Amino acid sequence: MSNVMGLIISLIVIVVGLILLVTWWSAFLKGLMAILPILLILVGAGALIYFLSEIKSKLEVSKEEPSASEKK
Repeated sequence: MSNVMGLIISLIVIVVGLILLVTWWSAFLKGLMAILPILLILVGAGALIYFLSEIKSKLEVSKEEPSASEKK
């Protein structure tokens, strides 16, 4: 019973969201224009940090491999 109730509520929320999106389209676009540059900066910074750390870890692994083979 709770699954059916959740399904009904989610469908109602989707319909209300679509109605409000159509009604407040200009406000939605202004909000999107305000959020998008900040979002792009944060995603770009996150990707930059991730890939720099990946490059750094690969360089550290390549430095450790010859020293491990010398011990054998």
